[in-house]
Amino acid sequence: MIMKRILFVLSYALVVVSVYAYTKHNESEKLAIMLSNEYAEQMADASAKLEELDSAVKQTLLFNHSDGSKKARDDIWRLSSDIKKSVASLPLDTSFSTSWMNYLGRIGNYAKEADRLENPDEYYKVMAQASKNLGVMRDEWMVATTGLIDRQYSMDEWMKRLDASNPDFDWSHMGSSIKQFTETDFPLTASESDAMKKRELRDIDDAKVTQAEAVDRFKTLFPQVSNDVIGVEMSKPGSPYPFFHIRFADGESIGYIDITEKGGHVLSYLAERPFGKTALPFDDLRRTAEEFLKAAGYKDVVYEESRENNTSWHMVFVRQEPFYGAKVFSDVIHLKIAKDTGDIIGLDASEYIRKEKLHRQSIKKTDWKEFFHKDVQVVQEELAYVENERLEQRLAHYLKVIRDENGHTGTYNVIVDTETLDVIKTEKLD
Repeated sequence: MIMKRILFVLSYALVVVSVYAYTKHNESEKLAIMLSNEYAEQMADASAKLEELDSAVKQTLLFNHSDGSKKARDDIWRLSSDIKKSVASLPLDTSFSTSWMNYLGRIGNYAKEADRLENPDEYYKVMAQASKNLGVMRDEWMVATTGLIDRQYSMDEWMKRLDASNPDFDWSHMGSSIKQFTETDFPLTASESDAMKKRELRDIDDAKVTQAEAVDRFKTLFPQVSNDVIGVEMSKPGSPYPFFHIRFADGESIGYIDITEKGGHVLSYLAERPFGKTALPFDDLRRTAEEFLKAAGYKDVVYEESRENNTSWHMVFVRQEPFYGAKVFSDVIHLKIAKDTGDIIGLDASEYIRKEKLHRQSIKKTDWKEFFHKDVQVVQEELAYVENERLEQRLAHYLKVIRDENGHTGTYNVIVDTETLDVIKTEKLD
């Protein structure tokens, strides 16, 4: 009798497990089919919009500067942005999608900024060539994606083809072609080239420091945690700039610091440790942060803003250039400070290290009462260097304005070029 019950229980359990496994298998298959269908629809949508983009480019070549040209250029901007979003979310070869999104971004930005070109014929020359290249890309895209769009491949089959050592389609060749089109159709502007140099720290000409000097720098800045360095590594070949990656473990603290080989500048620092329940006053913590930055050699920064979580404050400091006293919002330092002890537990100075090259600029006298509508009130005004759409650093009036919006106060930052009085940016504040 007992044996029969045991057999019954085992048989019942086996049935339950089998049903569960079957159900889960069906659910997984349904999910894979749904995902495959969703990606197929997105690829088909990207293909259709690619056709539209090519058509919009061709339409702009029909007109001189007119409403017809402007509408078609607006379509280029919209469609290039839409295709970028689709490409970013699709399971594609990484090198291809990166190159493709870069090209789409450049063609959209070029169309948007066409009114600023000194020579209108330049637009037609560039876009005529871009149209030819878009035609090539459209044909290759259709060949590359037809398997998934036509439901010939399941999701697994598509991913296997992407990961194969010899995939059905040469994605890397297609990515290289797009990269070549980008370089020939839309070469980097002087401002973009400068921005690239800054990102890769190409203009730093400071003397190199040794590994031992980098470790000494770490010990000088963070004596409380630098007693036990457990590893020092050089950045990998191919990094934009060489740096020392120093790992440490001291008591309950573990973390790392990255220090550039050229000049021994701190790129970033992070420490992890348990936190106490006490919290020092914010003013004390801010003072500690400012004293640390001065001791570390960051003497030209001013406090800008902060936010908190339950264990720490995240503070932002901005470089202040001396001539105008203007803040340089591209040169910032992010600092994380523990509430319980005031220890610096995080630092990111990578943007500060890439110091912007600034130029003097005239400041037009402006009556803000005439500039803004009569119900707008300027409550704060300062000078700042900010980056415009062409990646140029421009001296600007950095304004905070308010207006009544149906019984509520709407607050905005408005950034106005001091020389041209162009509005560089308008941002609604919470």
